[in-house]
Amino acid sequence: MKKITYTLLLLICLSLSAEAISEEDIFLFRYSLKNKKFEEANDLLSKFQIAKIDQAKYELLETEFWISKGEELYQQKKYKSSYEFYNKAYSRWRTNPLIKERYTEMSGKILHDEEEQKAPTPAIIPRKIQEKEKEVIYINSNADSYFVINSFRINEIEEQTKLIYALLGSIATLILIQVIINLMLLIRK
Repeated sequence: MKKITYTLLLLICLSLSAEAISEEDIFLFRYSLKNKKFEEANDLLSKFQIAKIDQAKYELLETEFWISKGEELYQQKKYKSSYEFYNKAYSRWRTNPLIKERYTEMSGKILHDEEEQKAPTPAIIPRKIQEKEKEVIYINSNADSYFVINSFRINEIEEQTKLIYALLGSIATLILIQVIINLMLLIRK
């Protein structure tokens, strides 16, 4: 009986302490992709994998990364490097029109990366990025503003829902334990 109780309590504690990825992190990931900050997006993607989010959600975010990175390389005329990303994305999402178009365009051809001739730029000392540097976000349309506002609301609602589920789960577990104890006492009589 004690083993069952301890096992149930352990499972409850583990489920309550599981690390979750917030919508803000996903918003920052997509914002990084939009602004072509691929290193930052890749770091967030690694964080998602370590946190063990839902596999389907992780694969979607990873595919979005491959598409953005592939398109950026394609625009820079680095076709060989771009094809590697589009090939990965095509293996997961064959119905996407952009992926399908780029993949069929580049498949079966001998590809190479064209080197860009850039004027020498003055050396800029990169500043150290703080843990979460707050940036000013300029919003171009109403749809973007609704997305930003609703992403924070959704995050609040998710946190409240997690708390409610945790409380209800604890109560349900206590009731279940009480029922098991009562059944064991009835069986002994």
